[in-house]
Amino acid sequence: MQTEVIIFIIVINIVLLLFIGGIVLFVIQYRKRRLHHKREKEQINKLHQEELLTAQLQSQQQTMQHIGTEIHDNVGQKLTLASLYSKQITASTSNLEEKINAVGNIIDESLSELRQLSKTLTNPELANAGLLVLLNEEVKRINASGICFVAVKTNEPNLVLSQGQKNIVFRLLQEFIQNSLKHATCRRIEIDICKKENNLSIRASDDGKGFDINTASEGIGLQNMKRRAGQLDAIYNLQSKEGKGTILNIEFQLS
Repeated sequence: MQTEVIIFIIVINIVLLLFIGGIVLFVIQYRKRRLHHKREKEQINKLHQEELLTAQLQSQQQTMQHIGTEIHDNVGQKLTLASLYSKQITASTSNLEEKINAVGNIIDESLSELRQLSKTLTNPELANAGLLVLLNEEVKRINASGICFVAVKTNEPNLVLSQGQKNIVFRLLQEFIQNSLKHATCRRIEIDICKKENNLSIRASDDGKGFDINTASEGIGLQNMKRRAGQLDAIYNLQSKEGKGTILNIEFQLS
């Protein structure tokens, strides 16, 4: 009987030790899991903060790129025209008052564009007007200067593009015109817009001095045109020869 009691006590102690050991092990595992969970949470928060910072930096970079592009493409175009107009004034005394007024109007438009950009970083004119309306306004300003004659032809007078494609095409053609006025010393620029079913092909050419496309370094203007064509997923081809002018061809599918 005494032996049985001793065995019973030993078994009870073993069970108690196992129970206590189980509790201790459970507490240790719980603390480990809690610590692991805390570290995971801290890691997630850290990654989240890094992602937020990256997104903020990307947003700032895109905003700065947008500002730079708008200034270069839109305001730069007008100021280039004003500069060329001013040079023409110094070389001629005919219609002097009219030309001076034209330069003043171009500068006023440039200042207005800068004010709009600084306030909203958008161009309301681009949002509301069609591509042909925008092009004709640009052509009107240039032709009034007498520096160069720009002609726009199309087989689709009621051409309608999506908002994104319209903005890109206008900026691309504006870039071509600006490059021709600034570098080509041209007297005529022609833009031919042709719609065939769901495709749009555009040919822009000038009669300027041209350049060797194989040796010329790509300035910001040529880079911008190529980048914009890429945004359209367009077939892009730029040809130029010294003394033979420059021709730009793009073709893309309408969205």
